[in-house]
Amino acid sequence: MPLNQPLKNGVQLIAYPNRIGANLRDLAEFVEHKLAGAVAGVHILPPFPSNADGGFSPLTHKRIDPAYGDWADIERLAVRHDLCLDLVLNHLADDSPEFQDYLQKGKASAWAGLFVDVDSLGEIGPDDLAKIHIRKEKEPFREVVFADGSRGRVWCTFTERQIDLNYDSPVTYAMMAETIAFLAARGVRLLRLDAFGYTTKKLGTSCFLVEPQVWRILDWFKTTAAAHGIELLPEVHDHPSWQQAISARGMWSYAFALPPLLLYTLLDGNSHYLKAWLRMCPHNQVTVLDTHDGICIPDVEDLLPRQYIEAIIQNVSERSADPILRRSAANVHSVGAIYQLTCTFFDALHGNQDAYIAARAIQFFTPGIPQVYYVGLLAGSNDYDLLERSGEAREINRHRYSLEEAELALQTPVVQRLLWLMELRSKHPAFGGAFELHHSNDSSVSMGWRCGVHHCHLFVDLNFRTATITYSDPDDGEVCRRC
Repeated sequence: MPLNQPLKNGVQLIAYPNRIGANLRDLAEFVEHKLAGAVAGVHILPPFPSNADGGFSPLTHKRIDPAYGDWADIERLAVRHDLCLDLVLNHLADDSPEFQDYLQKGKASAWAGLFVDVDSLGEIGPDDLAKIHIRKEKEPFREVVFADGSRGRVWCTFTERQIDLNYDSPVTYAMMAETIAFLAARGVRLLRLDAFGYTTKKLGTSCFLVEPQVWRILDWFKTTAAAHGIELLPEVHDHPSWQQAISARGMWSYAFALPPLLLYTLLDGNSHYLKAWLRMCPHNQVTVLDTHDGICIPDVEDLLPRQYIEAIIQNVSERSADPILRRSAANVHSVGAIYQLTCTFFDALHGNQDAYIAARAIQFFTPGIPQVYYVGLLAGSNDYDLLERSGEAREINRHRYSLEEAELALQTPVVQRLLWLMELRSKHPAFGGAFELHHSNDSSVSMGWRCGVHHCHLFVDLNFRTATITYSDPDDGEVCRRC
């Protein structure tokens, strides 16, 4: 693959390595034979050996978990599709060879600099703890016992099994540079930088997205990845100004504001706030309605009035699992603010097929590269059985499809409508041109794309939740079709 070749301007599928079928081979067969023409890229959620957090606690990025397959399966997908993988850059599994070596040798380990020695940071008082942004019901530290019997503490933002990496150490950058080069050689075109905001450890701050350190770290990743022809998609859930700043620095940003904006637009029948965002949103963004994490709320703050955000939370929470909360390290049981809603997007819209197709049509016409999560592709509903078995709220939106079940879902009318939309978005030349937001009243959305003689226009009537597309066709001239 030539360096710096642009990503394909088409729909990408987000999928686990083993939740459409049993493994990567099944996934590849499904993508190649069932989604041909509809999908231009594939984001495979972590296929690496892992010991926690649904794959996001990797022992290494250089091996594929044998239960999923091997690198040949990954490279097979990369031949025809833009391949996106996660670079879990904030932490490493405690079963990793590097951390096990550190436990055996302590500071004499060649990998000692890879991990944050909490006790070397100085006294951490209650005021410091109160500011630290955490992701679990416990302060973000873990005590470790070394082979010689001495004790220490390391930083663990997420689970006890996920040991944070030290971005004040050259050892960490050396490991990341080697990893990026390795992944590039296997055909990776886009790296999703998982949880990069937690890489900044500075007492007296939230230790989350601390400026300017976070930009220095991201600039290093951007430069290093670009040398291998890889583009970056930093993942962060916070105020929407962060996505603007990421985009301004020449990286792909996530349009995480779009899901709650569309929920408000379709549930309330009002396009005012959606259109305001469309006028100012970055164009080098990746759009999503659903992901493995859920529907995120901080990303829409200051884009929707607070009362409308609260109404969405109440509306969706009535038919979903418990929401994910933001907490304080000084008060781990604080309810904090709502962080993520755990619900499939189809169920968030009450399973209304017309509303769901209208939402996808708006997503596909929004500037950026659209990604469709595998459960959303198949118009999946909440999996309460999986939620109960796992005890993990986000599993409600992580159904495990057999190949037979997935193929049956493809034949349902709503998914057939979605596949037509995906193929139009991935193939029509108008999307290679300029975005247009057309005048419409607040009970409708009118938007389109134009490239030379090619055009594609979408009109959504929010009162009836209907979506109509008018597009140029080389054989039939202009075609008008109800989605």
